[in-house]
Amino acid sequence: MGATRDHINHAKALTRNHIGDARIDHRNHTPYQRSPQAIIPQPTTRSQAEPAAFAKPDAIAAPSSKVTYRPLAANDLPAVIDEYDQTWGFKPLSERRPLSQMVSKRFVMHYLEGTTRAEVAELDGQVLGLTFAQVDGEQPLYPHAQETLAGIDDRLRADDTGSIALRETLYWHRAENRLERISQIGKVTQAELRLFLVSPKARGHGVGGGLWRRLMAYFQDRGVKRYFLHTDNSCDVGFYDHQGLVCNAKRIAADHPEDHVEKMYGRMNDLYIYSGEPSRTVRHRRRAGAPAAQQQSKRGE
Repeated sequence: MGATRDHINHAKALTRNHIGDARIDHRNHTPYQRSPQAIIPQPTTRSQAEPAAFAKPDAIAAPSSKVTYRPLAANDLPAVIDEYDQTWGFKPLSERRPLSQMVSKRFVMHYLEGTTRAEVAELDGQVLGLTFAQVDGEQPLYPHAQETLAGIDDRLRADDTGSIALRETLYWHRAENRLERISQIGKVTQAELRLFLVSPKARGHGVGGGLWRRLMAYFQDRGVKRYFLHTDNSCDVGFYDHQGLVCNAKRIAADHPEDHVEKMYGRMNDLYIYSGEPSRTVRHRRRAGAPAAQQQSKRGE
């Protein structure tokens, strides 16, 4: 459901190499001494080191001095999952919060799979925003994501309602994968914004704008010429037009009556792929005299 959708900000599983509906992860071959619940950045080479602007995450703040930015930590996951659940959780599961949280955890882990940079924005000690991004050629932060996802899937399949939610979730992911193949977006981009989530509670503090600007600066530092993201009509896609991105592909739900036969989640949203250039995004905003980006949750896929 996607770096931008109805129950989770977008992201995509594994890498952008596909065989049919499957993806091949060429980045998880190195053994790591890590617990599945730990998120510990891998040792980096000089070319992979964080730029000076990111060396001290708390050094750059949004307009509010109380907002700080730092790498995602393992103990942030419960708060991230809860925020995701409140923003994009399966509404039919609202009366079964543990099951709803499990589905939301699956989405968060799906977006975290393959992620090479994960940053959170913190306000008064509370995580109120984040970006998950994947840059080609860099090591994933969480190589055990597939193992964790498999465990979540087993638990969902053991529940009649959970199994339906899982089937619909996987259907959505396959639809996004097909859109990537049709558009061939992976051939012209070097990075993906997999998940972009900002809590409504962060509005007015510049959290969304701060996360966006920092990610664009990171992409530029890594030599990314073009990146892409998934989004849908549950989000304000005008935000991406305003940032100078272009829509590369779309899948309109009304054209696919076969979607969601079980209809737990309801009709699938209209799906879009947007892409942009980090440097052009900055120039576009300056020319337009655009204010700092407002809250905009994006589900990456």
